[in-house]
Amino acid sequence: MPAQPTWFHRLEEILEELRALEISYLDRLAVQKLFRVRERRARQIMAGLPAMQVGNAVAVEREALIVRLENTAAGTRFQWEMSRRARLLEDLERTRRQLAARRVRIPAAADVRDRAVLELTGGIDLRPGELHIQFFGAEDLAAKLFELSQAMANDWQAFARAVEQDAASLPRRSAVDIHE
Repeated sequence: MPAQPTWFHRLEEILEELRALEISYLDRLAVQKLFRVRERRARQIMAGLPAMQVGNAVAVEREALIVRLENTAAGTRFQWEMSRRARLLEDLERTRRQLAARRVRIPAAADVRDRAVLELTGGIDLRPGELHIQFFGAEDLAAKLFELSQAMANDWQAFARAVEQDAASLPRRSAVDIHE
């Protein structure tokens, strides 16, 4: 798809300014200022619109320019560009957040990637149906969660045994207990 006009993202603002004007015609300088473009682009924008010759200059009908811009705003090319721009802005924002998170350094022991469930440091307590982590700030919590994730990855069966209750060890419930 060819490059879109630089003023596309300001189209609604341009339309508002045009509607607020009391003059009937705009010359090239007015179009340049309104669209924030150079002379050549202003002439391209004005091309094909009903115009009036004023000396050596040409002025286009304001209403005709408004109609052209409204048609542009309703067109698929404009809608596609606005969607693309919104996706790009979302991607940029997500990248900014990720970059900020990547700058955080999580303190971890050298052997943390090889940690097993039975070797977890103090402050991490696993029991059936319960996880308790004692920490002293966001970075300490992140370090302990990282350590736990590494231990889980290294020894899933030991992790599962530590957190799951054995069905045989569960208390038996009678029909009376269940309906109460």
